[in-house]
Amino acid sequence: MRSSLFATSAFFALALLNPAHAGGVKGVVELFTSQGCSSCPPADKILGDFSDRNGVITLAWHVDYWDYLGWKDTFSSSSFTKRQRNYSNTLGTSSVYTPQIIVNGSTVAENSSFNSSISSALAGLPVAVSAKASAGKLTVNVASGAGAANLYIVTYTESKIVKIGRGENGGRDIVYRHAVSGIKNIGKWNGSAMSVTVPAGGNCAVLLQRPGPGAILGAASCS
Repeated sequence: MRSSLFATSAFFALALLNPAHAGGVKGVVELFTSQGCSSCPPADKILGDFSDRNGVITLAWHVDYWDYLGWKDTFSSSSFTKRQRNYSNTLGTSSVYTPQIIVNGSTVAENSSFNSSISSALAGLPVAVSAKASAGKLTVNVASGAGAANLYIVTYTESKIVKIGRGENGGRDIVYRHAVSGIKNIGKWNGSAMSVTVPAGGNCAVLLQRPGPGAILGAASCS
């Protein structure tokens, strides 16, 4: 476990670009963070600012391995830590740390990969995905493509101010945006066009992602 100034710097570089695009989601930016990590608030702030822009879905996964310092992250889950560790195995990184940025499930945004990570976030996803809420139901449509992937709904809290009582950020009031509350597999995609209808509720995003977790092929915000 380590704090990465590289990853925070990547967020500042990302924020300097204007990611607003017409034509749907161009990329997914995932932040692994913790309320107990003193290096994380700058990345949390940038993610919050970026969450208001069009074209990119942002998700903050709060890990639990900082909780031992005396403050339990109010959003943390061992399953989110597991997701980060699984990414580490899939992407071949040597360790997990916070803050860490992963773009489109396939690129770790740090050090020499800054430019390619940012470009991949803006370049578009290969499979069109849409999600539309109506009458208490969410209908997700996935276009045809190549390969196989899982279809997930990720729920999150839009915005919440948390007063940190102890730990490295003790005494601070920090605004957290798009903190993930859960993830659910709602179907398997085999390359053929498909439609899935599930109960709607709350803020969410839809991810079409290869197992692993691996590359994100398509995504949509619930609306």
